[in-house]
Amino acid sequence: MPTSNTGASQERTLPPSIYSPNKTSDVSTEQANAYTAAKASYEQGDYQNTLDIVENTLLGTPSSIQLDAYLLAALSAANLDNATNALRYLNQAGQLPAARHPDNQNRLQDTHATILEYFGNWLAAVNLRMDLTYNLPLGEGEDNQAKLWLAVQNLTQQEISELYIKQKPLLNGWLAVSDILRNQALSTEQQLTVFERWRVDNPDHPAALSPPLDFQVMTSVKEMAPQRIVLMLPMTGQLARASQAIVDGFFASYYNQKEAKASVHIINVSHYSNINDALAAANEKQPDVIIGPLQKNNVAQISRLDLPYPVIALNQLDINQHPKNLYHFSLTAEDDIQELITFAKQEGATKAAILSIQDTWALKQSDEFRAAAEKANVTITSNQAYANTPLGRQNAVQSLLLINESYARKRLVEQWSGEKVDSIARSRKDLDYVYYIGKLDDAKQIRPLLDFYFADQIPMLASSTLNDSAPDRSTKDEDIERILFTEAPALIPTSKIDNALTKIQSSNILQRLQALGADAYLLANKHPLFTLLPSTKISANTGIITMDENGIFHKRPEIMTYRKGSLVHATNNQFFQSAEDSEK
Repeated sequence: MPTSNTGASQERTLPPSIYSPNKTSDVSTEQANAYTAAKASYEQGDYQNTLDIVENTLLGTPSSIQLDAYLLAALSAANLDNATNALRYLNQAGQLPAARHPDNQNRLQDTHATILEYFGNWLAAVNLRMDLTYNLPLGEGEDNQAKLWLAVQNLTQQEISELYIKQKPLLNGWLAVSDILRNQALSTEQQLTVFERWRVDNPDHPAALSPPLDFQVMTSVKEMAPQRIVLMLPMTGQLARASQAIVDGFFASYYNQKEAKASVHIINVSHYSNINDALAAANEKQPDVIIGPLQKNNVAQISRLDLPYPVIALNQLDINQHPKNLYHFSLTAEDDIQELITFAKQEGATKAAILSIQDTWALKQSDEFRAAAEKANVTITSNQAYANTPLGRQNAVQSLLLINESYARKRLVEQWSGEKVDSIARSRKDLDYVYYIGKLDDAKQIRPLLDFYFADQIPMLASSTLNDSAPDRSTKDEDIERILFTEAPALIPTSKIDNALTKIQSSNILQRLQALGADAYLLANKHPLFTLLPSTKISANTGIITMDENGIFHKRPEIMTYRKGSLVHATNNQFFQSAEDSEK
């Protein structure tokens, strides 16, 4: 399970709240040994074996070790990507008599928060960790405080706004500290100054008494701001419009920062016979950082070179190494797919079908979703690419929903009985959602077909490529509702993100490239932080940015949908059956 763009993946070591049971008369030697073996198996990453041990020897026998076993089972199920079972074990633990003890209430909450964090449900995790802040005994809150801060940093700006409405002073303090890091108009040094002023005004807040690690690291590298930046892009030719949009976004962010700014040089890659010569020209400027190149083949070539200066390439390769000084930041569908899978799995949705138009880019994205689904233990029930004609769409949807099999069974019965059978073909029941690849005008032809075949409760999920333009006036609301898609915060009309981008581009893809350019400037200033502190997160125009071990910057986008023709934020419990409901 994933969370490179939404958070850190679970470590195999047990959280502090899980510990060996006390030696009591109701715990047999066999049970104690089984629990020790289960813990060892968990720490080695063998989660299924952990579940087998506790299921066979500990969960069914009342004892003082039972609560520990259920919590261990819940964490193991989460690591096996089964949110439904994880929450079921947690609920069963909460029904035990031992769960009424205040210390065990805290352990239940901590385990619940850990499960929510694993599945990327950061808003709920923040609320639980805030409760623990008030309930944990003195001296036991340090680990919870660190996890609370990471959860706050994973919140989208929309989620931050929702929490501010609650008007909880302690929580608002954490949100205010996060806002300092989210303010794109401030340099690193200015952020440190604002934070110190906040500490003076809030001396008793936990973040003032023990500052988040981000600020501690920033203090050690506050002089990291670059003096010279080179943009290395194809400013003429086929990619000229894309490059210009990136440059526009870069300078919007550049002029938005109120500080002494770096000198910027633009190298037009199109003026050089090869990327090596363009890179040599960029290196002659002795830059602190280079932004570019944009074309994938050029990125592949420089990945094999010795790079004397940091390079943030605006594309990435199918197989990414991490040579010294090479980073990748781009508009790829992989981050969108990961966020959608995480979003669905929070409610136990793990069975998907793929439906795609037949364009080359769409088929590539289909492959990307299938690969991500396999890693995340999501079952693909059907994979259909269709000709974009009325008959092509109808045949694909029928095949995806197994309607054609229903018709075949009806014909077989009629042949066997010799009589006409009056029946209605209904869709399959083993499907949580359809991952759709196409544009909005394509999708609005598919949604009515799903509804027609009684699949109206099945949502369609899509990457930002679906949102190529706003719905036209002739579009019926019901034809685009229950379609969820990812989008960069900069393109959301109600976004409260503090950016200087203006919506001057008519094309959504060019607006996203503007956002990419704006965030490239932020990364030019802050990329050393990600190396020094791997948990660093920046809330920016393209989403919440993190970096993985291969030097790839990932972005956590927003998830949107249409309601009555307007773009609104989606919540997963609107579209997926919850883990609790699935047991009823």
